[in-house]
Amino acid sequence: MKDNSQFKILIVDDERFNIEVVVGFLEMQGYQLAYATNGMEALKAAFSQVFDLILLDINMPKMSGFEVCERLKKDKTTKEIPVVFLSALNDIDSITRAFSIGGVDYLSKPFNGLELIARVNTQIELRKYILELKEKQNRLAQLAITDDLTGISNRLYFMSILKKEIASIHMTSTRLCLAFISIDHMQKINTIYGFKIGDKVIVKLAKMLQENLRSGDHIARLFGSEFVLLMPNTSLQAAKVLAKKVLDAIEKENMIEMKISASIGLIQYQNAEAYEAFVLRAEKFMEDAKRLGGNRIVNTV
Repeated sequence: MKDNSQFKILIVDDERFNIEVVVGFLEMQGYQLAYATNGMEALKAAFSQVFDLILLDINMPKMSGFEVCERLKKDKTTKEIPVVFLSALNDIDSITRAFSIGGVDYLSKPFNGLELIARVNTQIELRKYILELKEKQNRLAQLAITDDLTGISNRLYFMSILKKEIASIHMTSTRLCLAFISIDHMQKINTIYGFKIGDKVIVKLAKMLQENLRSGDHIARLFGSEFVLLMPNTSLQAAKVLAKKVLDAIEKENMIEMKISASIGLIQYQNAEAYEAFVLRAEKFMEDAKRLGGNRIVNTV
């Protein structure tokens, strides 16, 4: 028998005997089982816990199963939970309404225990498949915006963030600074120590940048050994302090026998500047820093 212990089912019925019958059939399948004896109890349970399936009676006092289902389907936290109706009503109107408001299946009482188990297992398997599919989609979405070597944002995602921040500046007149950071002598490091060690240096720099991030800052690896640090709501003076902190941390880090340093081009956004020009201007200042010997911050020459 499959391990169903990670799946939780809510049984809702105003008759405790009916709940006991359902529990008797399902507990041997290994599911986690919970129950509610009225609509309000069911909603309270569903909004406070995570369920993979709800077995729902229709005829209950104060709040019918139809009303419970409609409430569940209107809430974003519970709308995806499959609902199977278990009811003594077997007229076509009740069955049609059950499906029209979001039910995924309908069993008339008295039901056959083996049929109940089969239908519950089918819904749980479908639920498992949907959850796995969503997890894969989330992983793919994350991979699309993440640099595979360092685990930080990639160039594509950074550009989308930059566009949003610049659009925000146009509306709020806040300040935005950008540091373009490049490891000095990266080609020499790769030649002497090999690309595996070079990659470790790049990963280490990414980690150091993450450790120095403030709330609201964004970092990304553009390509090779070049990174960007975007600092919203930050003056150029404050950005210099943060960039100097990063530069000092790099200089103190003993990753390989060769001394590691970086060159940083630091700029503040200018009114109506295109986002591509903004990045290119920061890159130019970084290149100026390298021409001056590296291990420094340049924001004007």
